[in-house]
Amino acid sequence: MKQFTTRQIVLLGVLMEVGITLIHAPAQAADHANQHAYWTCIIAAIVLCLPIWAMLKLKRRFPDQDLMQAMVSSHPVLGRVLLAFYLILFLIIFARDLRIITDLVEVVLLPLTPIVVTSLIVLLTLVFMAKGGISTIVNMTEIFLPMLIVTLLTMPLFFGRNMDFSMLRPYLHPEVEGVIKGSWRMLGYMADIMIVPFVISGKSYNGRSAWFGHLLGTAFLIILVLLSELVIGVPILSRLFYPSYELVRQLQLTDFLDRFDLFVAALTVPTFLTKIGVDLYVTSLAVKRMFAQAWGSLMVWPVGLLGYVCSFMLFSNIVQIYDFTREWTAVMIIFFVIMPLLLWMLLRPKSKGKGGDDRASNGERDSGSQKESQHEGRTGHGHL
Repeated sequence: MKQFTTRQIVLLGVLMEVGITLIHAPAQAADHANQHAYWTCIIAAIVLCLPIWAMLKLKRRFPDQDLMQAMVSSHPVLGRVLLAFYLILFLIIFARDLRIITDLVEVVLLPLTPIVVTSLIVLLTLVFMAKGGISTIVNMTEIFLPMLIVTLLTMPLFFGRNMDFSMLRPYLHPEVEGVIKGSWRMLGYMADIMIVPFVISGKSYNGRSAWFGHLLGTAFLIILVLLSELVIGVPILSRLFYPSYELVRQLQLTDFLDRFDLFVAALTVPTFLTKIGVDLYVTSLAVKRMFAQAWGSLMVWPVGLLGYVCSFMLFSNIVQIYDFTREWTAVMIIFFVIMPLLLWMLLRPKSKGKGGDDRASNGERDSGSQKESQHEGRTGHGHL
């Protein structure tokens, strides 16, 4: 498995934590926490520290494997059963994110195009992205994510008098119940950062990259939520489906650049597509890990089409996704907060056998790797 640098894993972690979260999660947080919505990002980030710590401990036992490989190699039967549940979870995440980005493109960029056609165009992009492998996705992250972060972080320099700091009053009297409810909504999207260990080997997923990526993603969300509150205002922010897009629309540099939102959309949409590309990749990879004889690159199209159908079957409109966040967070807590702790206690690398059994198993692995490399050479699909 390809080893990545710390910078690449940090950017991938920020992408997974921020990518879809900033679309409409800030509005849900503001709806409950009001002017203290930025605290919801902090509380959700603190909750995620425990599963990240468990993943780091677990990955040290399997330095050459991703988490799905570790599950199958430690417990072939039970691991595949658990992997089947994760496969369903990844498929729902992919369908949810595909529905969100399709609706965003439909509203912002292509209002006259049928939503079915828009979703197919997006799916076609995602399929070719996932077939390129995790290396292609990480390289795209290095291109689009830094530009998006720099663009959004420089926006406060141009807002100036549009920021009203009275929106944050009272500063020191948060409504605890509202902050907890807002953190519950925010956690359901920020927990996507836990997908990274499923596609990255233990050598690449180290403590420095995991913690710094989590810290940077949380800081970026806090700044974005604060900026939305100061510019848009809490009463309006809590009633928007796309607060980040509305925030960009408030920025007008000159008469010539009065549609600055289109420039930011040109950076934002590819970043969102890269995040959803990870969703499609990890879903296809789960199929490959469950069935050793399956080739992951051949699973991308069927899995993508299945996710395309599920995106319309599960969510008929964006309002259902908005309302489903309350129940969805409970599912994410089970699989991405509690389950990593259980896996840390259960998964152990198998001890090597002795004598002929060990040599026979090594011979089987060698022959299997030779067949896989020969197939990759013939088809050129060795990325997944």
